[in-house]
Parts: sequence; C-alpha cells; structure tokens
Amino acid sequence: MKKKINLRMICISVFSIFSAILLMYVIFSAKLKTEVFEELKFAAELIDNADLSEDVLDAVPTDIRVTIINADGSVKYDSYADPSTLQNHLNRPEVSGALLEGEHEDIRNSTTMSESIFYYAKKLDSGTVLRVGKEYESVVHIVWSVIPAVLAVVLILVVICLIVSFFLTKSIVDPIDDIVDNLERKYIDEDKIYPELIPFTHKIRQQHVDILESANIRQEFTANVSHELKTPLTAISGYAELIENGVVKKDEDVIHFANEIHKSAKRLLNLINDIIKLSKLDAKAYDSTFEVVNFAEIVKDTVEMLSVNADKRRVQLRYQGCDNARIRIGKEFAEEITYNLIENAIKYNNDGGYVLITLNNNGSNTEFQVSDNGIGIPKEHQNRIFERFYRVDKSRSRERQGTGLGLAIVKHICELTGGVINLKSYKDEGTTISITWANENSKIDK
Repeated sequence: MKKKINLRMICISVFSIFSAILLMYVIFSAKLKTEVFEELKFAAELIDNADLSEDVLDAVPTDIRVTIINADGSVKYDSYADPSTLQNHLNRPEVSGALLEGEHEDIRNSTTMSESIFYYAKKLDSGTVLRVGKEYESVVHIVWSVIPAVLAVVLILVVICLIVSFFLTKSIVDPIDDIVDNLERKYIDEDKIYPELIPFTHKIRQQHVDILESANIRQEFTANVSHELKTPLTAISGYAELIENGVVKKDEDVIHFANEIHKSAKRLLNLINDIIKLSKLDAKAYDSTFEVVNFAEIVKDTVEMLSVNADKRRVQLRYQGCDNARIRIGKEFAEEITYNLIENAIKYNNDGGYVLITLNNNGSNTEFQVSDNGIGIPKEHQNRIFERFYRVDKSRSRERQGTGLGLAIVKHICELTGGVINLKSYKDEGTTISITWANENSKIDK
C-alpha cells in the first residue's frame, strides 16, 4: 500500500509541476504580447500626432521599424531599408487589416524560429498606413533556452516530493499497520494517529471483534449441532442393533425399543427442522414483504393446540387480551413465535403451575406476552438465553427434549419483523417474555 500511495503522490506532484510550467508559459506569452503591442501602439500614436515629420521619424528608437505604405500597397517610407527595394505590402495581414478595420496586429516568426516580429498597423487620415514593428526573441526560443534550468528545478522538486511523500505516507500508514498488527490490544494509543483516522481505527477493531465472535459462534454452533445430532442417532443405532441381533425376545421390549427409536427420530427431525429455519433466517431467505395476519387468532389456536401438553404436565394455560391484532409478520413467523414461547413456558414449568398469555393492541403498538411461575432463569444466564443451543440446566433440558434453538428462532424473527423482545425472570419464581411491535416500524397494519 505504501508503494501505491508514494507512486500516486509522485505522479500528482509531477503533473502539478508540469501543469504549472505550462500555465506559466501561457501567461508569459500573453503578457509579452500585450506589452509589445502596447509599446508599438504608443510609438504609432507619437508618430501620427507629429504628422510624420522627419525629426520624429528619426527620433523613434532604432529597435522599432517604421514603415509608411500607400493605399495601393507600395512602400513610401521604411526606417530599415530603401522603399524602392521593397515589395508591395498590400497582401501583408497587418496592412490589409488596417485598410479594412482601421488598425490591425500581427505576429510573424522568422524561419529559424529564434525571433518573432510584432507588427502594429494603423490607417491614417491621409489614406496611407503607418506600420511599426519590433523583433523579439520568440517565446518558444526563450523556453528552449531555459529548459536545462527548468529540468534541474523539476528534478529537485521531484526529489523533494519523494522525500515528503515517503514521510507523509509513513505517518499515515504506520498507525494503521500498527493497529492491524496489534488488533488484540484492548486500547489504542490515539495520540500516535491522526484524529481523522480514529473513527476508522475503531471501526477496524470492531469489525475484527465481530469476525472473531462470528467465528466462535460458528465453531460453537458446529460443535453443538454435531453433539445434538449424535445423541438421537446413537440411541436409534443402539436400539436397532439390539433388535437386529435378536437380543430382544419379548414383544413388550420390542415395542419399548421401537417407541424409543421413534422418540429419538422425532427429536432428530425437530432438530433438523429448527436448524433449517435458523439457516434460512440467517440468510434472510424469507420474503421481506410479509402478509398481514390476525395475531390474536394464531395465539388462540396455539393455546388450544398446546392445551393437551399443558394438561399432561398439570399446568394451567390461560389467554387474555384482544381479539383483533393485525400485524404484518406472516403466518409462519407468527406461529413460530407463539408456539416456541408457549411451549417453553409449559416445558420449563412446575407441576401445578400456570402460563398466562396476554395480547394487547393500544393503537400505537402491539404487545405479546407469555408469563409463567416455573423454574425461572438465573440472572447470570439471562444474557445468553437467546443463543443457539444454550441451556441453563443441560440435564433438565435433555429430560424435556428441547432442541435449544426455539428462543434463537424467536429472536431472529423479531429482528426481521421489527419486534423488540424483553425478558424478565427470577430463579424459582418464573419468567416473563414480551415482544412489542411498534407502528412506526411499518410492521403493523393500522
């Protein structure tokens, strides 16, 4: 990167130097022309005002050539040569121009390009044309004569630019290289870097932290998936092997083993389905324009569907709230949220406990809440409860046959649909999880 920055800075510097030289050449040429023609006009005015007297013509500086041309182009007077030896001047641009316009300017270069002759012609009242001219060393010749000095200056400037570019690039890049080489450091010495680079360095560090966290999450997820898949597969393989080898003789044992195989296969299928759902949520493989559903109807249907599970665990399941809460979330997502939250409240409850489901729509937002008086979640685990495969008590989670992905799915759906999820829980007292969708998030159908 340093080489690229140095090269670009040098190119910019060289381009600027040559652009400045070219601009100076243009300005110098324009200034020279203006001054020479002003001098020639002043001399022509003096001669004209003196009525072309011999004394005035002789008093004109010797470097200014004075020529008087008749209307037919013949030369009447010339301060440098005998008029009779000169050709007709009617076709000269400055003469023909003066006859037509009253005055005219022209520049002609000599064949060697070492001199430029400036002409100013003015038509007099008598009908003749007064022409004054002066030779100057051409601008091109002047430029060529100073090229060695210009090249020497350019070379010096390029060397200076190289040195400045090196130190400037070093001062910009070195702090970044230092940050890259020491990304694991907790603090950055901001006094050693430009203030403008501080937000950039913070962003680099944050991205590094995010990448590491993502890598750890993927690694942990892969390990957890492997373990979760291995457990039911091992059970299925073990029971099937016993049956295959004829170890099981009694019909009731065969039925028991078949039931265990079926339970493990069902658990395995549930796990795979949840992993597929999470993968689709991570990849945002869902249509962002979700359909509007009556969330109240879906909640009621879920309560009715899970009432059998609640009765088996002797948990009282109760719903209260509005009958109409139309949310732009999609039926599939609505069913996932309600089923996971209510099933968890039943699953991690105590015998004889209760689960209260409430749904309120006050016009500005819709709140869905699931409360229970179950085992609760210790405070130190609450920040991680929505992580994949995270379990507070792994032994009890195994007994309840959870996949450990339900709350992670709920969290992802909330992020996609604009829901804000909130958790309140106390160990051995119960848990309350609430989700709020605000109208200003454009996810609520008013």
